[in-house]
Amino acid sequence: MSEPTNQELKELILNLEKMLLSLEKTVQNLDKKIDIQFIELKSDVRSVEERLGGEIKRVEEKINGIDKRIENEEFISRGALTAVFVSVSAGVIKFLFSSSVP
Repeated sequence: MSEPTNQELKELILNLEKMLLSLEKTVQNLDKKIDIQFIELKSDVRSVEERLGGEIKRVEEKINGIDKRIENEEFISRGALTAVFVSVSAGVIKFLFSSSVP
């Protein structure tokens, strides 16, 4: 094996520098593409967040409406149960304390 000459070494170094510059340009291009895609992704995420925000507000309104209906039904149920209790109590009191005079 023979030792490389100075000229061959210079050519190798120049080739390596060219390859390095080429790699740096490729990395810069990839960075730009990644930045562009990141910006696009951010805008997509924002639009999805806005749509979900509107949907969440609608769901909250529906839940509030359902809560009000349930409160009304609970009030009516309590009133009906109270009426049944009072009428049964009145019947028992009448049965126990009424005097049967023929």
